[in-house]
Amino acid sequence: TNYYRNRVLKVAKEFRRKVHFAISNKDDFYNEIKEYGLEAQYDKRLDTPMVAAQGVYGEKYRMDEEFSVENLKLFAENLLAGKLINYMKSEPIPARNDGPVKILVANNFKDVVDGKDSLIEIYAPWCGHCKALEPTFQKLGEKMKDEDIVIAKIDGTANDLPPGFSSQGFPTIYFKPKNGPPMMYQHGRELENFVNFLAHVSTDELKGWTREGKKRKKSKKEL
Repeated sequence: TNYYRNRVLKVAKEFRRKVHFAISNKDDFYNEIKEYGLEAQYDKRLDTPMVAAQGVYGEKYRMDEEFSVENLKLFAENLLAGKLINYMKSEPIPARNDGPVKILVANNFKDVVDGKDSLIEIYAPWCGHCKALEPTFQKLGEKMKDEDIVIAKIDGTANDLPPGFSSQGFPTIYFKPKNGPPMMYQHGRELENFVNFLAHVSTDELKGWTREGKKRKKSKKEL
């Protein structure tokens, strides 16, 4: 309505050339509403505006406070000052996560992956190639269970990805060394391909394989 439009314009004038403002019909942007986790507000069918913002690097922010000129102004000020908390779309954190392939969601990604070499599959539930890869990935997880490497997967349709990760198609696979940025995996998808790759790039040499991917012989103590 013009009532709310005039109030948004009042704030927009104060932040001219600093923050770009736009006003639209919420029914025309339902997909964006879902991306910012604002479905609950939308479903209430209230007349009050919903406010969301995007940062310079695509970060997502939403205003949870009741709409008012004062709250909108404070929201814009905090956006410029870097004081807002980035909203991440996330599935619930799994209650149990002790399988050979760890389940990642946006809200546990950092806790599971940080400080460890990790091979991460970004998948979609409907993706045929992802389903075909699943048995191989499970076997890889079993083979790496005694190594300091995390084998993990994340539903790229239901979770926002952290910086450095993106997916133009499914599956997309990344290797994330424990002390470095992620790199996209662009090799074969047979079990041997994954093992050879991890043996070659792992931060610390694997206990079960040489750098060339050859299986180490067990010592007499291990037999």
